[in-house]
Amino acid sequence: MISALIPAKNNEHQLVHTLSALVSASAEGILREVVIADENSTDGTQIVADACGANFVTSTGPGISTLIAGLEQTTRSDWILVIEPGALLQSGWQNDATAFIERAGPAKSASNLVGMYPSYTQEFGATAQLKQKFENLRHKLIKTSCAHLPMLIQKMHLQSCLRATSNQSRHDQLKQVLRASRIHWLNATVVFQK
Repeated sequence: MISALIPAKNNEHQLVHTLSALVSASAEGILREVVIADENSTDGTQIVADACGANFVTSTGPGISTLIAGLEQTTRSDWILVIEPGALLQSGWQNDATAFIERAGPAKSASNLVGMYPSYTQEFGATAQLKQKFENLRHKLIKTSCAHLPMLIQKMHLQSCLRATSNQSRHDQLKQVLRASRIHWLNATVVFQK
C-alpha cells in the first residue's frame, strides 16, 4: 500500500527514531518497503539502513537528485510517504493514511492530492501551544512552508514533479512538489526528534 522514501545526509541517529516509528505499519502490512535516499553521508546512515533492511540509494550521476534515485527504487506501492529523518509519526498514523488512500484512490481529481501530517509539540505551557497553533496556521496558509513535514503522495505525481526539478536542492524540490499539489491535512501528527 505505501512505500517510505527517506532523504538523508548524516542523519544516522534521527533515522533510527524515524524508522522505529514506522515498524508498526510494516508489521500490519501497510508499509511495504523503505528506501533511504542518501546524499553522500559520512556517518553510519548506510549501516542503519542495512540493519533495518531498507534499500539504500545514492545519486546515480550529475543531474539526478537523490530523491529521484530513491523514488526509482520504490517498486511495491503506488503511494509514497516522504519523511525526513527525525520525524516521528504518532500512533494511528497508518490508519489515517489508509483512510486517505481509500478516499483518494477512486477520485479522478486526486492525482495531485497530497496528504500532509501536521506537526505537534511535546512542550508544555500556553506559549508553546500558541506557537504551535501559529506554526500550523502558517503551514496551511503558505503551503511551501511545510516541505519538511511528512507527505503521502501518489508515485506518478511525485515523479512528474521531481523530473522538472532535478537540479535543485532537496528542499526546493519538495517545495515545488507542494506548489504543484493540492494539500489535504491528515488527523495524525508528527513530532520531530532533534
